Parts: sequence; structure tokens; C-alpha cells
Amino acid sequence: MMGDGTDRLAVIGMGWIGEYMVPCYRSLLGEGYERRMFAVKASPRGLEQLRDRYGFEIMAGGCLDKLKEYRPATVVLSVRPHEVAGVAEDTIKPYAEYRRELGLGGLLLLSFAPSPRPEWYTRTLGKGVETVCILPAMETVIGGLDVYSLAFNKITYDPACPPGRKQLDDVRRFLNPLGQVFECTPDESLRLLSMSITYHMLYLLCFGLEPYYGDKGGKDGTSSKNGTSSKNGCALAAAVLYALNRRRLGLPGLITPGPAPDLQQMDELAWLEKGWYEGALAFACGETGEGAGTRARGECGGRAGNADIIAPRSFELHLLSLQLETREFLENKLKDHATPGGMTEEAVNGFRQLWAEKGWLEKDWPGKDGPGKDWRYGDESIAYEISCRLAERVYKKGKALEKRR
Repeated sequence: MMGDGTDRLAVIGMGWIGEYMVPCYRSLLGEGYERRMFAVKASPRGLEQLRDRYGFEIMAGGCLDKLKEYRPATVVLSVRPHEVAGVAEDTIKPYAEYRRELGLGGLLLLSFAPSPRPEWYTRTLGKGVETVCILPAMETVIGGLDVYSLAFNKITYDPACPPGRKQLDDVRRFLNPLGQVFECTPDESLRLLSMSITYHMLYLLCFGLEPYYGDKGGKDGTSSKNGTSSKNGCALAAAVLYALNRRRLGLPGLITPGPAPDLQQMDELAWLEKGWYEGALAFACGETGEGAGTRARGECGGRAGNADIIAPRSFELHLLSLQLETREFLENKLKDHATPGGMTEEAVNGFRQLWAEKGWLEKDWPGKDGPGKDWRYGDESIAYEISCRLAERVYKKGKALEKRR
């Protein structure tokens, strides 16, 4: 196939992420996109089903030869995180060298792994390869509710080798089905990810509050624009936190908790909502856990206000999941995210340790049985400190994972 491949796309890795991004392939290539792309997976398992489902060429193995034949100018790298560096060195690097030998145009590489950092790709792949690392929005629908307006994608690239304007426009068009795109520095992206993972621990907080806010069954407590509803202690606790957060930030919510939390419930959890939200946000803005509570909204360092825009969206998305999904679904989701040795696992372990340091014993941790402190009452400064320290701990785990590359 001749030409420099500017209208063609290759996908390396057709697992969960590779399938999830199919609307993005269509968005980038437009009408007839199936005829201008191919995908490669590691094994032939499920190959025919994938071909029937999506209509574009999907093959097992033979990736480098196919790249040289097809000459795509855009490559999506969506293999498992621990495989990324090897595939980049063994497949992308020789393909980039091949393009340089033929005098073809530049190559745009879209990587979906949190590490290596963009600078690693620059050093490894050489001249003419612009790499954009993407942390995509993982949900545009929660419990049947359209949350596209809250969805966000973070992109990073090597500031010493930035993509051109056309390439960045292509990346934005590619990600359009998944929501708004935020450009971040590599360090800022890791801080924002650490903040969002800390907000993910709202799951554990609401699991711990469940006994105080109702039974574990039922289906009629939270009304949404699409009619979805839920009634259980975990969802009702999340509804209180949700109402508090929307009111304090002066922002509308995608749903209206019903029945509305009463004033007593709001008073009980005000400390937890404000402390947990502001602590992780302060860390994302480059502040430390000591005395960082005086930051005014909109004063984040770095790229103006990325954290201040993303924080309320991330906080709301997690609280929407808690209100609209079942407890079993939420527990499985948290388990799936907490892969061994990863950042979310670090957050779960750190959450328990940091609360225990403040006097909450093991039996009092969310999800544990037994009498103990009442999770409805506490001090805002405690929640703030733990949230900020937890975000920092998760960030340090991310930095350690980067150094292994």
C-alpha cells in the first residue's frame, strides 16, 4: 500500500481498551473507517467474533510486517501496561526506522498506559515520532445515566518534542466520543490521577457509612433524569455527600437525590465531604498536607485550573456510581481496579492505614464488621489531612512505577 498513511490507523492490542476505543477510531477516520485500519492481537482466541463484531481487519501476530505493508501514520498502542515498553522497542521502533528510511512523514503514537512517560518514547523511538499518552474517560454512562458532560480525558506529551497542531487536533477528534480533552504536563497528569484515585476511595467511605443510612436492599430512593433509582445505606450516604458537594461548590448535579437529605444528615457529613474533596485537590495543585486549606478556588499552579475543573467532575462521577450502581457491582469494580502492585491497590491499603493512625481501629474500617467509631461524626481537618496524604502516597507509587520502565 503506497502513500505516507496519513489516512490510515493501526491498533496494537485488541483487549478491553482496544475494543472500548472503537468509537474513537470511527471519529478519527470518518465514513468507511473500517477499510482504513487494522488491529493486531496477541492470540487468535476470539478472533472471528471480533471481526464479525467490528468489521475491520483484525489479525493475530505478524504486527511489524503488517505495519510495513500498510504504512499507517497513526498507531494506537493499547496492550497491557507491562507489555508496553517491550512492544514499543520491538515493534514500534523498527517501524519508525522503516518510515525514516523511506522518507515517509512523521508517526503519531497514541499510548494508553500510565507509564512510561512521554520522554521515554522520545528517547527510545527517535526522530519523527510524536507520542501522546492518554488517560481516557472510562465511563460515559453510569447506571443508564448519560454522564458525557462530566467525562474527561487527560493527554500528555514530551514538551521537548511536542506534537504539531494538526496532530493535536487529530487527538482531540479521536477522543471526542469520550468527552473533553485536557492537556497536562506528565507530572500534572500523575497528580490529577492520584487525586481521582483518592476520590475513588469514596466507595470505602460510603461502604462504612452504609449501616447508618438504611438497609442494604430496595430500589426507590434516588431519582435521576432517566428514572434510575436506588435505595440502600451506601447510596443514601453518597446522596448526602453529593448534595453537600453540589451545594458547597454552587454547581448543578446530573441527578436530584430523592428524598432530599435532611439538615441533620447534611450536618453529620459536612466535615467528610469538604475535607475529602479539598485535601486531594490541594495535593493535585502542588500543595502539601500541612496548612494547605487556605487555597482559594482557581489558584492551582501549572496549567491554569485543570485540577479545579477536573476535581468536581471526578468527585461527582464517583458519587453518581455509588447512587446508581449496586453494592456488588461497586465492590467488583474496585477489586478490578486495584490490580496487584498498582496505584489503586496502594490507595486502598493507604486509606486503611491512615485512618487507623487517627484512631480508627481495624474493625472500624469501612467494610469491616464490629462496633467502633461512628463514621457520621469527625473533624474536617482529619479528613483533609488523610485525603491529601493519601493522594501523595498514591502519587509516589506512580512515580515508583515510572522508574521501573
